[in-house]
Amino acid sequence: MVQRRNLTKEKIIQVAFSLADEIGLNQVTFPKIAEKMDIKYPSLYNHFTNMDDLKIEMTMYLLKELNLKLMKKLIGKSGEDAIREFAYVYREFAFENKTAYGLFMNIPSTQDQEAYSLAKETTAIIHQVLDFYIKDEMHMIHKSRALRSVLHGFISLYSFGYFQNEANLEDSFQLMIDDFIFSLSRK
Repeated sequence: MVQRRNLTKEKIIQVAFSLADEIGLNQVTFPKIAEKMDIKYPSLYNHFTNMDDLKIEMTMYLLKELNLKLMKKLIGKSGEDAIREFAYVYREFAFENKTAYGLFMNIPSTQDQEAYSLAKETTAIIHQVLDFYIKDEMHMIHKSRALRSVLHGFISLYSFGYFQNEANLEDSFQLMIDDFIFSLSRK
């Protein structure tokens, strides 16, 4: 049994992620988390108001992790190298956090300012990567959306079980990133 003084938000979040991987994010409840942690579920309310609050905290935890990983991996990179690194790090992060990746898609609907700020931080990282090619603010917004869309589309389709034919998955991903980079050179 987890002693009350050892029960932290981070431990609860980690158990919630683990449980989500086992049973699916929408099946995670306070009673199931408490059972997994061998505690009484009302004690979870000392840390989170409800499941929506927990999911927002889980989202923020993941965004902080993603942003930190991106910033570390992008140090000293620019241009094509930075775009490729961003794409591969983003994809790998999503694959490593498959169940939780769905939380990212709910950020626009949340009213949580901290989650929104962290999402804007991810956008700022994208803008820094694209700044090598793009100086016009509107063009930057469009290309940032395009990069996120191709990455999210690839990740989602893969996660839903598409891409079952004989074509090499890495080749497809590389071609997609090559096409995106080539699109930056066109005006």
